[in-house]
Amino acid sequence: MSRWCGSRREAMERAARIRLLNADLEVLRATAIERTRQTETKASFIVVAAGVLASAAGIELITTDTWLVGLLPFGLTIATVVVSTVALWPRKLDVPSARSIVNRWVDSSKSVAELDDYLLEVKAHEVELRDDQNELRMKWTKRGFKLLLLSLVTALLVAAANAVSPLWSDQHDQERIETSVQSEAVVSA
Repeated sequence: MSRWCGSRREAMERAARIRLLNADLEVLRATAIERTRQTETKASFIVVAAGVLASAAGIELITTDTWLVGLLPFGLTIATVVVSTVALWPRKLDVPSARSIVNRWVDSSKSVAELDDYLLEVKAHEVELRDDQNELRMKWTKRGFKLLLLSLVTALLVAAANAVSPLWSDQHDQERIETSVQSEAVVSA
């Protein structure tokens, strides 16, 4: 009798542990899903900001005097979009679908305890996969932010160079004109 009571108590404790683990895994799963959403939102912001930067400054930065340097922020902006797209790229979770779980277990001869174990493992595996994917997405999103900042800084530097380059061009043209006038004066004398 005490053996029966002991195994019943163990079964009840096990069921209580599974309920607690299940509830905790649901919280972890929801947190992982929220992290995915937040990372995707940040990566989407980067793509939009890069697009605004490219459209606002893109072609305007490419002038005859600074065309090669003007391509740098444009290239960095394209790299920003590519890196952020990698962060946004859909990834498959290698977990059983709802339909496959139902099909596998609805008419199964296995115990409810075995089903609890299986579902607990599926949830734990899903949370692990989501966390791994979130880490990867976050790395790409951070790279996107760095590239966006770099493209913004280079765009500002090129814009400053373009603002100064007419002065350089005017001075260079003036010096060339003075040199040619002096050369012509020496030749004619």
